[in-house]
Amino acid sequence: MKNFDFKKRNLSSGPHLLGLLLVVAGIFVLVSPSFLESGSSTETILAVGIGTLFIGLLIISSYGGIVIDLSQKRFKEYLSIGGYKFGEWTELPEILKIKVISNSYINSNTPNGISPTFSGKVTDFKTLIYSNSSKPVFSFKYSNADDAVKNARHLANDLNADLVINVK
Repeated sequence: MKNFDFKKRNLSSGPHLLGLLLVVAGIFVLVSPSFLESGSSTETILAVGIGTLFIGLLIISSYGGIVIDLSQKRFKEYLSIGGYKFGEWTELPEILKIKVISNSYINSNTPNGISPTFSGKVTDFKTLIYSNSSKPVFSFKYSNADDAVKNARHLANDLNADLVINVK
């Protein structure tokens, strides 16, 4: 089975960042008795540390994505939790064109909702997959142009589709 798997995951933001913080906190709780005085029992420290570590790892390992089975011409939009992918297989429509485009915009982060903490120009690269309509069937977003083009070439080759690269 020949697959293309696009994972929608960003470890540096959103819930995955929370998962990383929980893993660090769990490790800290487990090693802190070696250098900090605490009135807590060993059982409590182990329960809190292991529980926090487990929840953090579960959050980190949870993400969404799309897997395309290139040999059987089907796809599955999935939610992966702990390595198991939940989703239903659907027949893949005939793919005629695959296009790679770039999109630049100004991104600003306003964590408190009032004042931005930083802003800057961001360029994303999208691989758009078209069937008969003018609306793409799939859209995969990458932060690196080389990854977007490499994966688009792979898909175009395996799906016998035209490839259009429009990257600035």
